[in-house]
Amino acid sequence: MSSTPRLINGSSLSSQITVLPRAATMKGDMETSEDLSIRLDGEYEGTIHMEKQGTVHIAQGAIITTTKIKADYILVEGTVKGDLHARKGIELAPTARVKGMVVYEQDMDMHPGARISGELKGPELDL
Repeated sequence: MSSTPRLINGSSLSSQITVLPRAATMKGDMETSEDLSIRLDGEYEGTIHMEKQGTVHIAQGAIITTTKIKADYILVEGTVKGDLHARKGIELAPTARVKGMVVYEQDMDMHPGARISGELKGPELDL
């Protein structure tokens, strides 16, 4: 049921590094100081903080438990229990399941079928 990303740059996804393959588990915190595009396919417990730029792709079937993932772009196709903070954009694919706070500073794209249980915070609006 996954679909083509509409917000996340395709070149970023084509150059991504799989840091957690399917059927693997990992616990710990990850921090980067360079612009990386990473993919998580397995089960991850911990935080991810991309200080500069960065794209985090939570693939379909991945199960992530975190206090916070922060990056320029976040693409969710799997399950996340915890908070997500996207500086530029977050995209929730049809298979995305998120329980926690979703913060986006610029853009959000939520496909039909995606589910959020928690709080959603976007940029302030001048009304």
